[in-house]
Amino acid sequence: MFSVRGLGDRYNATTFNGFAVPSEDPEYKNISLDFFGTDIIQSVGVNKAFNAGGISDVGGATIDIVSKELIGSGNLNIGLSGGLNTQTVTADFLKQDGVNLLGFTTTTEPADENNWGFKNKLDPSKQSLQINRSYSISGGKRFHIGKDRNPLSFFLTAGHTTDYQFTDETIRNTTTSGTIYKDMTGKKYTENISQLALANVDYDMQNRHHMSYNFMMIHANVQSVGDYTGKNSIFSDDYENQGFTRRQQANDNLLIVNQLMTNWGLTKTLSLDAGASYNIVKGNEPDRRINNITKAEEGYTLLRGNSQQRYFSTLDEDDINVKAGLIYRLKDNVEEISNIRLGYTGRFVDDNFKATEYNLTVGHASSIPSLDNFSLDDYYNQQNLSSGWFTVQKNIDKYSVAKNIHSAYAEATYQFTPRWIVNVGMKYDNVDIQVDYNVNKGGSEGSNTIQKDFFLPSLNLKYNLSEKHSLRLGASKTYTLPQAKEISPYRYVGVNFNSQGNANLKPSDNYNVDLKWDFNPTPTELISLTAFYKLIKNPISRIEVASAGGYLSYENIADKATVAGVEVEVRKNLFVRPLSSAANGMNKLSFGLNGSYIYTNAKMPLATVTTGSQLEGAAPWIANFDLSHNFTKGNHSFINTLVFNYVSDKIYTIGTQGYQDIIEQGMMTLDFVSQAKLNKYVSLTLKARNLLNPSYKLSRKANESGEKVVLSDYKKGIISVWECRAHFKPDNEIRLLTNNESKMKRLFVTL
Repeated sequence: MFSVRGLGDRYNATTFNGFAVPSEDPEYKNISLDFFGTDIIQSVGVNKAFNAGGISDVGGATIDIVSKELIGSGNLNIGLSGGLNTQTVTADFLKQDGVNLLGFTTTTEPADENNWGFKNKLDPSKQSLQINRSYSISGGKRFHIGKDRNPLSFFLTAGHTTDYQFTDETIRNTTTSGTIYKDMTGKKYTENISQLALANVDYDMQNRHHMSYNFMMIHANVQSVGDYTGKNSIFSDDYENQGFTRRQQANDNLLIVNQLMTNWGLTKTLSLDAGASYNIVKGNEPDRRINNITKAEEGYTLLRGNSQQRYFSTLDEDDINVKAGLIYRLKDNVEEISNIRLGYTGRFVDDNFKATEYNLTVGHASSIPSLDNFSLDDYYNQQNLSSGWFTVQKNIDKYSVAKNIHSAYAEATYQFTPRWIVNVGMKYDNVDIQVDYNVNKGGSEGSNTIQKDFFLPSLNLKYNLSEKHSLRLGASKTYTLPQAKEISPYRYVGVNFNSQGNANLKPSDNYNVDLKWDFNPTPTELISLTAFYKLIKNPISRIEVASAGGYLSYENIADKATVAGVEVEVRKNLFVRPLSSAANGMNKLSFGLNGSYIYTNAKMPLATVTTGSQLEGAAPWIANFDLSHNFTKGNHSFINTLVFNYVSDKIYTIGTQGYQDIIEQGMMTLDFVSQAKLNKYVSLTLKARNLLNPSYKLSRKANESGEKVVLSDYKKGIISVWECRAHFKPDNEIRLLTNNESKMKRLFVTL
């Protein structure tokens, strides 16, 4: 997930065609940007300064994705790609049972506890030669309707992707003093399968009225088998807590977006924007299988107690958004961009979560001579259940979250002179959140309500020092709401950490100030310098709680937190050499650089370090660099792009009650993309990602010795991708974007 100005997923917001859009993964607030390639995106706005007409639940930036519409009379594009991961391609790969080729999972649960009604096997299957692949098709057509020849266009794109990942992992955990009670090495086999479909219908009436309908479907399945061996406090003390854990997990998520948008030209100066969206999220984690095998006198044996589990969970989310706004255009005798806007927006979200846990308690455990070729299905079956070798106990946890937000806003934009542009606004939000829960095997039952009125002023100024130089000032108030998973006290069992929400969380108030200088030497070049300051009241952060078994939770960590920093961005052409008029082309070398220093501090009374802590996820130093060469001649082009990224160490979780902070190690990444357009019909692309293959590490210092203990360590591998695209009836207005552009490194950015 993306981070802006040291603020991660919780503090950012994503919109799709101006409407709030939920994440396809219930674990996150924002939708993954990896789904949006050049077939999907028409433009992307990164708005770091806020206005009254925008999203209020934001503190870092609002990312507005505008879906592609048909350009020109019609076109058809077909794409095919294949790829390899250096750590995966030749590995003996394990796949869990119950997931088909399209990534849809078997969700059937037993009818009762006395019959073995699980449809999926416990023993994974094996495969070799894992090749990443994807397929895509997009196209559209424009028609003209009636005597006025009003344009009606259709655009459709669809794609399927499958990729594999294998990681050698280190998993550790410690007490507050630093004593290691878990020390395991693991092999994790992951397969990602996804489908995306986008459809757009667009209709213009007499150049005054406009209607459009957008549909988007994202299905994403992540399945994994993790085998871990080593020390864990749950294993037998008689054999130094040695054993084996197998965790099989599939997250099957579906997002469906429906949007209807209209614009009505009422008079020459007055227009109405109105629309609605209905989003559906289905988050399934069907049949998560956890089995623990402890060392015994002769080999191994199944661990007794509640250590053998199967788990089914579903999250159903309905998300309705409505908006209506009047725009009155003012005469400013300059660029005619002045206007007054009045409007209403509403968002109504219902989350319903249900989890069913089956404990497969061992009564009679036979010995397992070796971990090489054992079978769990030989033990867990109907015959052994009927014989009393094990029992099945069922527990159901539930929670629901209803969120209703009513908003009214008024804002005015006026250009006083060719140099001065002012935007001022006020927004009122009425927030009502109701949480009801009965979780943790009945140990946590209750409800809570968040009801609050927000008055949110905003001011944005732009002063053009000259044609090439401008200054921008932004000041605003926004807020951050806790997410459904953060305010529902359901305890989730992870590989290394358990996590649990906190029903008593309060929203955060964000006060934002930005000052930015822009210099455009040429239309394609930029030098920018930004200073910003944020005061966050009642900031929310992930914390580590000292208790039996330990777990991660969420807390309003302090009365206030400070975020301040500077950003610099450079976009420069090293040379631009047009070819001869007969050749009709260009030879261009350019580079881009953006970097930031971010200071964050919150004095948290519960923290182990009470003098002050950085905010969760806030890396002090961030740098991005790209170098791109573009050679174009007629219908041919050759583009090569190198992208380098660096992020420094940052806090993953704030430690409390004796725990030190968990630190996420900084890293450097390097990607390369080469794209050749052979003619106006065919293009080829080679991508090499994660060339440095850095380690992803979490660590924590021990209180007594101060020694750093690595809690998690793995590498993702180097990935290569080959892609071929065919373009039929291509329009001159359609251009191929570089990979860097498709990843939204430098699309439309405002203060």
